[in-house]
Amino acid sequence: MRAIEAGLRFLVNQGVKYIFGVPAGSINALYDCLHELPELTSIVAKHESSSGYMAAAYTRITGIPSVCVGSSGPGATNLVTPAANAWREKLPVIFLTGAIPTTKFGKGGGQELHADPIFASITKLSKTVTNPEDLPRVIAEAYNTAISGIPGPVHITIPINMQMTDIGTPEVLSASVVQPVSPAQEDVVAAADAIAQAGRRGVLLLGHGAKEFKDTMLRFAELTGWHVATTPRGKGAFPENHPLALGVYGLASNDSAVEYLRGDQHDLLMIVGSALGESATSSWDERLVDGKQLIHIDHDKRELGKNFETDYPIHGDIELVVWQLIDRLTMGMSEEGIQEISLAYKEAAAASEADELGSEDWNTRTAIRQLNLIAPDHARYYVDIGEFMTYSIQNLVIREDQVFDININFGGMGSGISGALGAQLAEPERPTICITGDGCFFMHGLEVLTAKEYHLPIVFVVINNARLGMVYHGHMMQYKRCLDDFSQQRTSIADVAKALGIRYAQANSLAELQPELTQSWFDQSQGPIVIEINVEGNEIPPMGERVKFLQGATY
Repeated sequence: MRAIEAGLRFLVNQGVKYIFGVPAGSINALYDCLHELPELTSIVAKHESSSGYMAAAYTRITGIPSVCVGSSGPGATNLVTPAANAWREKLPVIFLTGAIPTTKFGKGGGQELHADPIFASITKLSKTVTNPEDLPRVIAEAYNTAISGIPGPVHITIPINMQMTDIGTPEVLSASVVQPVSPAQEDVVAAADAIAQAGRRGVLLLGHGAKEFKDTMLRFAELTGWHVATTPRGKGAFPENHPLALGVYGLASNDSAVEYLRGDQHDLLMIVGSALGESATSSWDERLVDGKQLIHIDHDKRELGKNFETDYPIHGDIELVVWQLIDRLTMGMSEEGIQEISLAYKEAAAASEADELGSEDWNTRTAIRQLNLIAPDHARYYVDIGEFMTYSIQNLVIREDQVFDININFGGMGSGISGALGAQLAEPERPTICITGDGCFFMHGLEVLTAKEYHLPIVFVVINNARLGMVYHGHMMQYKRCLDDFSQQRTSIADVAKALGIRYAQANSLAELQPELTQSWFDQSQGPIVIEINVEGNEIPPMGERVKFLQGATY
């Protein structure tokens, strides 16, 4: 058996299902092995960076590590950006790159590159296989490293001769068993006492780490009667049409969340699953925490107290911690009594009414609000990086069964287009709506063709304002001027889709985004569709906090 096949068989045994990448000479042996491994499906992207975003999205949603493959040289360096994204997202993606034969190291071979140091600062492990007998063990080591402790990406360079060498029947290797992180009981008791003492005068701020446990967070909120805000990445961790929902705090925040979290209606702020970075805190604005006691729950101990002094830090698996808090708060109560307490939140919360459009003006905000009205109740929004994301964060109202995804921490333009493919593979039955822009489309837009080739029925909504909108408005707000080439002559995205043989539609007015005209967009039997929404984009997006941060930066 070839060494690479033995390594891939280990991954198959751990439930790995997809290999994302772009084939090339130095990794052809790997792709050839897939003929013997029908359990592994190859997803061939149009660019290595795109394949990394696909892998990250799939892993984030399923929890199953995925494999992303690149060739030696430029194929490897094209994976650096998605590896950095996976690092920020704490995702166990396994990056494998090829290399020239070890016998030719240092002789000037085509695409020769020593990739390990390049990946070292953005992975938990980065090494080169130099003995074919070791290849299966190194891949097992990489897998175990990726999933253990705080998850994260790993990188292995596998020279072509290491892949191709026959190593006979390899030993059977085992995978690590990930154990839940139990919190210290004294920390849980202290926090529960603080919650009980606060009564109704508490509030929740949910980050991305809380999104896997929506039902648990809903139960806690209804039990305490506390209002709930989310960070931009945490958007969707709590249904935004719920009476206790405040919306988003941070970048492109909702006024209701800002007024409440900076107000005097609560004494205790409980933060769940957020690192409290720039976008989550309106550039670390102290008004979020002034005069408040803080409970901070996270599975990564390094995040506790990193940005704000915390009165009650709790390190542990988030769902486990919150359930232990619930158990302590309801100790000795019957289920009927708990339900009676939970129902009381309705008296404490203001009635929630559906937003009206408020304006018939045709612009990005109106288009996104209208899209929210026509989206299926179980849709996943996968939002890219750009001006449109601020409107999406602020104006999409995520309902109970909907999901919201955005890679705002690392913020790679085009990551939403590619990530939407990984998301659709992760949950084939859930409609996926990718909201992106013309600038992102010019970077990674040809992955819509990949979606067509793999029959992935994604709705790609491209906001076309013929400019790098966030850059343009950022410069105008900060410097009162910008270069002319931040804008360009409008290119028809619909015509691009037509040339690729992909379904398409255009909307140039609100009348063209009515439900009766859009039902066929979500027909999952017809493959992907590209929706081009043409706007002028002259309105200033809700990004003032970001600009203030840049204006105050010290260079």
